[in-house]
Amino acid sequence: MNFLAPLGLAAGALAIPLVAMYFLKLRRKKVKVPSLLLWQQFQKSEQLASPFERFRRNLMLLLQLLALLLLVLALSRPYMTSDAPLARSLVVVVDTSASMGAEDVSPTRLGNAVERAHDLVSSMSSSDEGMLIVAGPRTEVTVPFTRDKSALHSGLDALVASEARGALREGVQLAVSMARSRPGVEVVVLSDGGADSLADVPTGGAEVTFVPVGRSDDNAAIVAVDLRRSPSSELERQLFVTAQNYGGDDQEGTVEVYLDGELIGLRSETLPPDTPVSFVFDVGGDRSGTIKVTLAADDDYLEADNTAWLALARLSQRRITLIGGDSLTARALQADPRVTLRRFAPGPIPATILDNSDAIVFANGNVPDGLEGRNVLILGPLPGSKVEFADEVRNPLVLGWRRTHPVLRFVEWDQIIISRSQQVTDNRNLVAIVDSDQGPLVLAGEVAGGRVVQLAFDPLRSDLPLRVAWPVTLLNAVGWLTENSSTGEAAQAIPTGSPFVRRLPDDTPLESVRVIGPDGNDIDVQVSDNLLRVRDTSKVGVYELRIGAVRSAFAANLLSPDESEIGPRPDLVLADSVVQASVGATAGRRELWRWLLALGIVALFIEWFAYNRRRAA
Repeated sequence: MNFLAPLGLAAGALAIPLVAMYFLKLRRKKVKVPSLLLWQQFQKSEQLASPFERFRRNLMLLLQLLALLLLVLALSRPYMTSDAPLARSLVVVVDTSASMGAEDVSPTRLGNAVERAHDLVSSMSSSDEGMLIVAGPRTEVTVPFTRDKSALHSGLDALVASEARGALREGVQLAVSMARSRPGVEVVVLSDGGADSLADVPTGGAEVTFVPVGRSDDNAAIVAVDLRRSPSSELERQLFVTAQNYGGDDQEGTVEVYLDGELIGLRSETLPPDTPVSFVFDVGGDRSGTIKVTLAADDDYLEADNTAWLALARLSQRRITLIGGDSLTARALQADPRVTLRRFAPGPIPATILDNSDAIVFANGNVPDGLEGRNVLILGPLPGSKVEFADEVRNPLVLGWRRTHPVLRFVEWDQIIISRSQQVTDNRNLVAIVDSDQGPLVLAGEVAGGRVVQLAFDPLRSDLPLRVAWPVTLLNAVGWLTENSSTGEAAQAIPTGSPFVRRLPDDTPLESVRVIGPDGNDIDVQVSDNLLRVRDTSKVGVYELRIGAVRSAFAANLLSPDESEIGPRPDLVLADSVVQASVGATAGRRELWRWLLALGIVALFIEWFAYNRRRAA
């Protein structure tokens, strides 16, 4: 037994004066009596006045000492530790990421975690309170602090493993933040370790316990799918599929590709441990529909990463608008037979032109506002660019580039000479795909549902236009910008858990917009400023988008090497501690002062009752 307020035991010194009063002998006055008939009764009273006799026989003294002992113990707040996870404030964080759907434990990792969480809730005392935090694609407090165990049990029963990357980091951050506002918070994390690093997350003074789930790392997964133009023909496409084995032994993997249910490709390869293996399949440019890619392997505990989908459209014309620019840039863009090019001088652009463009290329002038959700290529640090620039620098030296990025396919940048560029001070969520010793030279990314490619240098201040790399880069950029447009080589796919954003025609009524998920159920959508946002994309599969009578589709895939690497972690490394795995129930604390106080009051009541009964006698 331990004490939270051990100084309270000092109150036990009150027993000394209490007992001392019973050790004092009674002083009786001597008087003369007319008879000795009462002598026998007087002798008996003298015997009772003996201190040790009086102490041994007085029930009231014993009751008073017992009451004092119980009250002193209650004041010192004793508590006992047990194997049950008991705490005054318990925050349960349950990981519902895709890896928690692994079936290496029964019934699944999430099912096992929920069973353990039920045990935690059942072990709570009536005075304890609990909170349930779900760390899935988004962190949510599904049950706020409550003493209602049935609410916590119901919240646990409603948990379902997602098919998206999780947010364990955000879940733990939210849980430990409770320690700053509530004393005695205990955080219990039930997870296989998650894909996020927690090394910079402080505990905030909270007691953190890690309850691991899972036991195996055997898993094979589809980690990438990419639809590209065939190098042999502009009118043909190739589907690249990358699979990887995360187990410790070789596995035989079979990849099948279906187009609207028709098998169009099948390959079998040996998947060595921790080595990506690529599969290539030809897809005709005139084909459209839904592509489904499946992977079958011998030892595979996770199902969510064995399937990938693409919503495929026919190759068709790309409507490109060029603002400014020279004839060399225009001829390079027109070299693609699928490009329909329109040129305008720098200046205001009619909204109808923007709405009818799959991509807009700015070569001169200012970049106007109002381009959110549109595909834009900006050839230089123009005013109004998508990033912020600082001072001009001379002769930047190319240090490296992302060879795998679609904009840089078949392009070598190591020999390109650039006389001047500008430093980037704010990349506005764009990622550098060509770097120099003076900062980024080319940036790319998605902004508000549209794709952006931004150059930090004027191509005419380099020898890039004199190289074959220039037309190849332009066509690559246009192809990447428009591959998800309605007229490009659409193979629309997003990571599960990521929002899908689409610009709608002006004055589109909300009631005409409908999104149907892979399970056939409608999904909530948000429409603001003619931008459609679909946030609930946690399931792998094809989502149907209906805007009035127009129908289209997009796919959501896991494709996360971090989630597919399902080997459970032995501990959680936080900023100020390493939380070791606890395979059993977590240690807890049960305070006993309430029971002791109640027993002390009962003892005082019994003493009062005995005292009044003696007086009545």
